[in-house]
Amino acid sequence: MSRRSVLVTGAGGFVGSTLVTSFAELGLDVIAVDRAFDDEADGAASMGRVRRMTGELDAELILHLPPVDLVVHGAWITTDPEYLGITREEYAAENLEPLRRILEWARSREPKALVFLSSSGVFGAGDGDDALTDADTPTSKAPYAEAKREAERLALLFAGEAGGGPETFVVRLGYLFGPDERSRPTRTGRSLVTEWIASAEKGEPLPVRSDDPARDWTYTGDLAPALLRLVDGPSPPRAIHLGSPHRYRDSEVASLIAGRYPRARVTTVPDGATVKAPMAPSEVPALEGFGWTDLPTALQLMVGQGASV
Repeated sequence: MSRRSVLVTGAGGFVGSTLVTSFAELGLDVIAVDRAFDDEADGAASMGRVRRMTGELDAELILHLPPVDLVVHGAWITTDPEYLGITREEYAAENLEPLRRILEWARSREPKALVFLSSSGVFGAGDGDDALTDADTPTSKAPYAEAKREAERLALLFAGEAGGGPETFVVRLGYLFGPDERSRPTRTGRSLVTEWIASAEKGEPLPVRSDDPARDWTYTGDLAPALLRLVDGPSPPRAIHLGSPHRYRDSEVASLIAGRYPRARVTTVPDGATVKAPMAPSEVPALEGFGWTDLPTALQLMVGQGASV
């Protein structure tokens, strides 16, 4: 499938901004939509391939969206509703209404493909066995998880109703890391990798839980090329897992980081809440043989760019 243009919602956030830059570097023209952007301009925008649209993804903004070949809907509030001072119902509505508007827009504009970015956060600690697969049923009752699962349902329902419309993909992302990760009101936390690098740069200990859980780790720079590979094939009838096969225990990741800084050291801290099993990458044929960036290579890229911004 030929793609010349892509719409990315949630384009000002950690994952969205990386997708915008990567798509532009891959030669696509990008429409980047978000409530706010961290920087006035970035490298991709200076290449002349990115058009930013700042504002709520409401009916007014939707009217001004140009036709595109691919839609990647990543707009989402990940911060807990209690922290934001809103109810679970309000939190769900804040996230689901923009998705409904995008689906309705896509029904009439008919891009060639549409991707909804979900998360392994839909799973609870007791789901799955050694690894979470496409076939495992997620059961987490957290507000984030329940809203994401409803969004997955809406996107898959749209796929079934679209008929000759866009191929629709629901993909779950796991533990992500990459440069330029910042806290925002809609996403207050940062990945353990970024937090550990920040601690190492300041000569502070890198805390690792005593139970030393294993996690799947995917470098954000791989997401755009992986998505382009994925949408070249038919859309699966259920959510699939988009992530690398690289699995590491926390102590392994922290030690790799500490080894790059002369004053850094790993320290053990008590366990917290039980960590869900790592996410296994999907076995869809379109992703077979994809070259996921290994952790040491990705860490070198992050350390060189200053990941603790």
